[in-house]
Amino acid sequence: MARRRRENSGEEKVTIKGRLSFEDKYTLAKLLYTMRLFRDAVEMSHRLLRKEGLEVNEVVKRVTRFINNAQYAYSAVKRALMYLEQEKVNLRKPQLYSIGRGCEKGNRNIRLIAIDRVKIKIPHADGNHEWVEAKVKFSSRHIALVNELIQLAEKGLPYSASVVLNDNKYYLHIHLSLELYAKHTAKTRVTTKARLIAGFDINSDRICMVIVDSNGRIRDVRNEHFSEVILAGFSRNKARDLRLKALSKLIDYACHHNVKYFVFEKIGNIPKRKMRSKRASRKVSKFAHNELLNHAKVMVKKKRGIFIQVSPAYTSIDAIPLARRLGLDIHTTSAYLLAIRASNL
Repeated sequence: MARRRRENSGEEKVTIKGRLSFEDKYTLAKLLYTMRLFRDAVEMSHRLLRKEGLEVNEVVKRVTRFINNAQYAYSAVKRALMYLEQEKVNLRKPQLYSIGRGCEKGNRNIRLIAIDRVKIKIPHADGNHEWVEAKVKFSSRHIALVNELIQLAEKGLPYSASVVLNDNKYYLHIHLSLELYAKHTAKTRVTTKARLIAGFDINSDRICMVIVDSNGRIRDVRNEHFSEVILAGFSRNKARDLRLKALSKLIDYACHHNVKYFVFEKIGNIPKRKMRSKRASRKVSKFAHNELLNHAKVMVKKKRGIFIQVSPAYTSIDAIPLARRLGLDIHTTSAYLLAIRASNL
């Protein structure tokens, strides 16, 4: 039964992308037609799921009759489920997506056949589907990764794939397991002798890290500040880049200093509310906490560390008197308290 499995969408996934190029415009026209057909299938799936309240299996059957490919139909329904909370879906760009399938050399419809070649299935109404080929160019650092993925797919490893149109350029997105990605990309890794714990307090203008041992003694303190990101008019993309680089720098530093456990706050959605000042409102609006947590989770797993999330309840309150005794600021003390809580688990 394992040979027939579809890719488990609940697993942590990483996406790598390559640039697509086509030998002739006729092949490109076929692909663009399929992408538009798939986009319509996603919108149709959303309507059947939300407005008509049909079960997923029934929706897959109806969409299959529309696109005439069961795997594309199943993938379209899965994509529509992502938008289920929205009242209406109106997708502007054509798209194509196919969930991995182990018994079909990794993927039934979008299949890597070499590190620089991909086959894409074009469905036809009469059932005589055809394959079109395209060249794909991945980053040099992903060549070995793609080569191993192809070999594993031959043995039954499923992987999902997408074709994306962006700025009139076509890209192939391959969605693969975090473990396989980490095997080929992680430069700095947690050593087998690592035993220390690092607590991270993430804020809109800084990230604070405190490293402690199992007895709660502070071994090191490191902070990364980026106060310019909360200034009026500062680019959101640049702010995101600065935060992610700062977080990566701290995680790398922790790996070099025998940290095994990486502790972060467990926070839900930050409620939108009116703040006391424009500056405070701007800090909250520019703060993408979940994005940083997701990045941290991927980074830690790449480096073979242990990612832990603990409740941040009362850390800010407890940090005020403790900060004076430790000689640290409140945010750094909050990072220390998170590390201590994890050491007591």
